[in-house]
Amino acid sequence: MIKDYDSRLFNDEGYPLNKPTDCLFDYLTDHLLANHLFGDDIRLRGVFEFEGGVHVLITQPFVHGHHMDWEELVSRLENQGLEHAEPGSAKARFWIDGGPAGKILVTDVHEDNVIVASSGIAYPIDVHFSFGSRQERLAALEAMGIW
Repeated sequence: MIKDYDSRLFNDEGYPLNKPTDCLFDYLTDHLLANHLFGDDIRLRGVFEFEGGVHVLITQPFVHGHHMDWEELVSRLENQGLEHAEPGSAKARFWIDGGPAGKILVTDVHEDNVIVASSGIAYPIDVHFSFGSRQERLAALEAMGIW
């Protein structure tokens, strides 16, 4: 799969759409974290300017499977070692064991961003990771040996 991400999505004034992260650095390091923690293979393919915005081009392998309802999503992810951050709610936030980095909060983990393959494994796609500060994000990346 190919994704063209318009960096203007990080600028509330210039392009007021929903933004998944606060800055381009967080967006790119979210992909490093997904590769490391979920075994994904997201790759940066290029950066280009178009119509006044910088675009980031990434690729990600296609996952054959289906989306599930909320209850199945929570159950499958918990069986795979994630912990729902707010049990009993429909908040799309889960904790994952980051090994030497400790628990890491994974956000945007909703029905459209998780696919179950024929193997029964649930694959989070296009999710994000939340940290209290840039220093916490960098410390986690360093602790996991990916920065």
